[in-house]
Amino acid sequence: MNSIGLLGPGGEATAFGVEEQRVGLHRLCGMPCARPAADTAPLLAGLAELSTSIGRFEGADWRMAEATSDGIQARIVWQIADSALQWESIWSVCPDTGVASRRDVLHNRGDTAATLFRCQARFVFPPAPWEVYAQQSHWCGENQGAWQPLHAGALRLGCVGGRTTQDATPYVALREVNAETGLAFHLLPRGNWSIDVRTRSVVNSPAFLVVTLGTSEDDLRLELPPGGSFEMPEILIQSLPQSQPHLAAPTLHRFQLLRRGAGVGVQALACSSQAEACTPSARAELPVVYNTWFDQFEVLEVPRLRRQLQAAQRLGCEVFVVDAGWYGPEADDWWSQAGDWRERRSAAFGGNMRAFADEVRAAGLGFGLWMEPERFGPGVPVRQEHPEWFFPREATFARIDLTRSDARACLKGEICRLVETYELAWMKVDFNFELGRDASGAELSGYYGAWYRLLDEIRAKHPGTVFEGCASGGMRLDLNTLTHFDAHFLTDTVHPIDVLRIWQGALLRIPPGRIIKWAVLRSVGRTLPTYTKSLADSPVTLAAPGGALWEPAETVDLDFAAAVALPGMLGLSGDLASLPDEAAERLAGHVAFFKQWRSVIRVSTAHLLTPPCAKQDRRGWAAVQLEHQETDRHLVFVYRLDDGSPTKAFRLRNLDPHAAYRAAAQIAASGPAQEFAGATLMDEGLPIELPQRYRAAVYVVTRREGAA
Repeated sequence: MNSIGLLGPGGEATAFGVEEQRVGLHRLCGMPCARPAADTAPLLAGLAELSTSIGRFEGADWRMAEATSDGIQARIVWQIADSALQWESIWSVCPDTGVASRRDVLHNRGDTAATLFRCQARFVFPPAPWEVYAQQSHWCGENQGAWQPLHAGALRLGCVGGRTTQDATPYVALREVNAETGLAFHLLPRGNWSIDVRTRSVVNSPAFLVVTLGTSEDDLRLELPPGGSFEMPEILIQSLPQSQPHLAAPTLHRFQLLRRGAGVGVQALACSSQAEACTPSARAELPVVYNTWFDQFEVLEVPRLRRQLQAAQRLGCEVFVVDAGWYGPEADDWWSQAGDWRERRSAAFGGNMRAFADEVRAAGLGFGLWMEPERFGPGVPVRQEHPEWFFPREATFARIDLTRSDARACLKGEICRLVETYELAWMKVDFNFELGRDASGAELSGYYGAWYRLLDEIRAKHPGTVFEGCASGGMRLDLNTLTHFDAHFLTDTVHPIDVLRIWQGALLRIPPGRIIKWAVLRSVGRTLPTYTKSLADSPVTLAAPGGALWEPAETVDLDFAAAVALPGMLGLSGDLASLPDEAAERLAGHVAFFKQWRSVIRVSTAHLLTPPCAKQDRRGWAAVQLEHQETDRHLVFVYRLDDGSPTKAFRLRNLDPHAAYRAAAQIAASGPAQEFAGATLMDEGLPIELPQRYRAAVYVVTRREGAA
């Protein structure tokens, strides 16, 4: 076998050359790769970097032992020098999307242990002026991406304390300066991870571009026992149309929908691992949820909650979730009491939350709870009774050792107890701290393997309960974590423009139908006069939080706030009981619209009609088109920010140019539905008029059958 080829749509090839038991990557998703020789550039030759207690292995140390391919999937096995180590690499290309997958496993075939210090995939590209796109990510500022030139040196990305999207997201894109294409890499982390992009020169040659990614090597000291294997994080690779990350987003979404078999009308792709094959399937749709947090945060007063329940019922909510503040009988501090999931007795429900849960169900809604199962405060009973279960033991907050069967059974039992005791329709699973250094040397890969299995077991046992992921908002919003939850919360800031900008960045990595966003509102009464009107004649003012708190708050247009929350999984919070009748009726209309379209949104791909912008950028317009490919139906969400023009046209994507389409406005914009040729919508755009700043429009675009 002299070559191995995997062909994607449009002729994009991932190709390997084979010569004298050596395998080199020649093309990746159609992009040429460098071919450094093992004898002259051993530090660049080969498809991985491996350093162990028995040696560091480069270039000629890697000898092909086995290679098979069927044109869609290839399996290559390397014998590592004269050691008992074997590296197995499985590559596949999705025939529908062209997204490539790489999965690597290191096996110890010998009778003595080996310790791993570095174990990462490697890709090498030819000398050229390169640019790198990466996302900075922090609390209330997730997914903030930008291009930067890589003239010399290195760009290193990674996460902090097991929070897989804190500090950076596991995503990087590359392009040559002025090129029309590029590549994006998505890492599916299991524990701490790192991505390095660096220039590396060799003798008598310009600098190559080298990308390494996988489990972080910062504290990696993992013992691989005889007969043991270490599975590395999967890597997804996709091409960048016109070298733009946002133009690649719908392809990734489509790939994820196909892989999960999420009702897209075709056979699902093979799962990436045995663990993923055991993961419960994604739900076809999720209910509309009201969460108590932005009413009074942790202050829970039953009479007030009853008013919010009545308002949520009126608006069409289907689940009522009680957030933090309901637990911890020994103190009134919800933060320090995490890990003690007994009810508070001196406040909240006074130990009788089950009765309120029954009231919620009697009103026709499901009942839900917030819980943070991974963080344990210093005084909670289980830490006093079993200090040996926790790491680090001296810390204020500690994580439980899930590699211990007794500790794992205890945590699983407590989660299931809450689900069963309160008959939960929804559990919001939060994660508000860093896990700390992993003394086992596994960079938390063992912890995460156990945590994901635990989640999958609980979801399989309680298929009627929705499990929502959260991590101080989006501090663990990665593709791997997402497979173990029904959906994930986007961010803790609920300011509508913050949410819009953070969501744009998230769409480069995450399908829209798996992200939960809230519209958070409260009335502040008739306190601000409208221009040209008296206070008495002015409407009631609605406000939204200016971030993750109500201080400061900002006035907001209800339709704008709702339009930001609609494209995804819809949630509401705030003081809904304070809304005047007109506002409540309008918000109920948005909820009804979401229910009509949620099954489509759940399996849609997102076309970013405007590129992602920084969170603080309030200029211009933003627009996103959600496409349901099987039925050729589209939802177009348009937002006018601080822009002086009241009109703008947005070119839609992936329509049939020969078909006729009907575009019907749903909110803000008025007038009858319009008809357009598909070619017109793609070439000239859908015209939008929004006379005021910070307003939104939503259009339903459907194909007219039999019309041309």
